[in-house]
Amino acid sequence: MIKKTAHIIICIGVLIIPIFMQAQEDVASREAMLIEQQEINFQTFFFESLQQKAIGNYDKAIYALEACNNIDKENVAVLFELSKNYYFLFKYTEAEYYVLKGLEIETKNLYLLRHLKEIKAKQNDFKGAIKIQQKIILIKPREESDLVILYIKSGEMNKAIELMKKLDENNNLPTHLAPLKESLIQPLPKISEKGNNDAFREQPKNKTELLKEQYFLKKDYSSLKLLLEREFKTKQFLDLLNDSEKAINLYPVQPFVYLMHGVALNNIRKYKNAIATLETGLEYLIEDNDLEAQFMEQLSLSYKGLGENKMASIYYKKALDLRNKE
Repeated sequence: MIKKTAHIIICIGVLIIPIFMQAQEDVASREAMLIEQQEINFQTFFFESLQQKAIGNYDKAIYALEACNNIDKENVAVLFELSKNYYFLFKYTEAEYYVLKGLEIETKNLYLLRHLKEIKAKQNDFKGAIKIQQKIILIKPREESDLVILYIKSGEMNKAIELMKKLDENNNLPTHLAPLKESLIQPLPKISEKGNNDAFREQPKNKTELLKEQYFLKKDYSSLKLLLEREFKTKQFLDLLNDSEKAINLYPVQPFVYLMHGVALNNIRKYKNAIATLETGLEYLIEDNDLEAQFMEQLSLSYKGLGENKMASIYYKKALDLRNKE
């Protein structure tokens, strides 16, 4: 009887074990298929986000990236792309949230740190941007020169000058910063653009040539500024276009040269280029209502030229508000 029972158990085992093993194989196979499908979905959504971002559909790019994030919440590339798309939408709080999530995973990721610095700077949190740049320098010392512009924007002129001197002494001053030494160490007194200054008084026709000669001899910002003011006053917009473009290359943190270039671009009807130039110049402007009002007036003209009357009205109102503060 015992032998018969044992035989039955063995027979049942022979039958059940293959079924059990097959079931396990089926489960493993289904899990592998699910993982593979998830990977396919991730890649599909991620490349969709890149395509949408490339054509400026940042909301759609975010939607695709959120699908990626649901699949893999610790993917740094996804977190970085989410941050960038929110940044392009001017949603800096969300942009900062996602870049910080990425930095929790990779604390020394240079791309994330540089992006966080830009987010801080866009919100005029220059002291915060400086702290991030100092972290970048610990990883990549050659990027110390990037602190110069941040110091200027935060109003810490002495630190900017000291750093430039240090970089110059160590032969580490980048060529694009070399012209800044003159304008930083010997800043010019403010010159009003309203017409009550000598630079804007009626002058002889040959004054422009004299100013050009003066600048050619001195090669300083003061002479160049007087030349640009003269070209602006006498409406020599093609000369102003060329000379202000050179001025931007020589003195890239002087907002006035961007204003003059924007004026010239508006007058040759290159309104989109004017907007880009004026917006860049505004980043270097520090507490000067008069000059800022002129930027607003030129931006108003740019948008009016593009037929965007609503935006033109917004900037015109900003100009009026700034004028009223004077």
